[in-house]
Amino acid sequence: MKTLLSLGLLLSACGFAFSANVEKHTLAYRFTPGEEVRTRVMQQSTVDTKIKGQVSIAKSRSLSTKVWKITAVDGQGNITLENSVADVDMWQSVTGKPEIKYNSLTDKNPPLGYQYVADSIGKPIATLTITPSGKLMERKGDKQHVNTGLGDIAIPLPEGPVKEGDTWETPEDIRLKIDDVNLVIKVRQFYRLVVVQTGVATISVETQVLTPVRDPKILSQLVQRMQKGTIKFDIDAGRLLHKQMDLDQSILGFNGPESHMNYLSRTTEEPVEAAPATKTAAAAKTALK
Repeated sequence: MKTLLSLGLLLSACGFAFSANVEKHTLAYRFTPGEEVRTRVMQQSTVDTKIKGQVSIAKSRSLSTKVWKITAVDGQGNITLENSVADVDMWQSVTGKPEIKYNSLTDKNPPLGYQYVADSIGKPIATLTITPSGKLMERKGDKQHVNTGLGDIAIPLPEGPVKEGDTWETPEDIRLKIDDVNLVIKVRQFYRLVVVQTGVATISVETQVLTPVRDPKILSQLVQRMQKGTIKFDIDAGRLLHKQMDLDQSILGFNGPESHMNYLSRTTEEPVEAAPATKTAAAAKTALK
């Protein structure tokens, strides 16, 4: 009994020492005033629907260069920046309709529906102040409605040091309109620090729906606002290295008992050099099939 008790105490002590020595990491954005940070954002989606035997396929793709001009960093590390878009290359196709495309680097006159994007190119969309963990503190500007395929302003990071396996979350209200009825769906973005290797944190993220939703019509819109994927963050440099979100969801009965929708999407974001990107959308055309 004494031997077993001693062994138990030894194992407990070792376990405590092990847990106490687990390495923790501080994930935080780090920029300097005057710095310009550019990332290339790619968004692709294919929506395949079947209603009363009629099949329709809608495809869209956008490549954009997101620009952060860092104007100030205060003593607490809070970052003030101007958010803008340097260029876009957008395309969409719907069964039975002509393709629509717009490249801000080569097209002088944008097609109908892309004028709002063209007007925003190279101009500050808003002036933002974010905390080192990416939380929005202040926003100045009247162009919050502009959607150029940029995705999130900043990836939310944990407020304090975390170890591998730790999680954090951010709540969100998704507003939908179904049959002239305004709905608010509560979700959360759930993050987990998967692993840290050579100073790079790999983070998983998944949208979790908190409001019970069973109506396929609501689900068909909600799915387009969800995300699931992986983020790689450079801890020492304090900035994004790579982000990839993928969704592949099927919904039955969204428009009648025999209707069917399959939603396939991919979003990526990664840094580019300060010079304007010359990369085109050609390489991305076959990524979703």
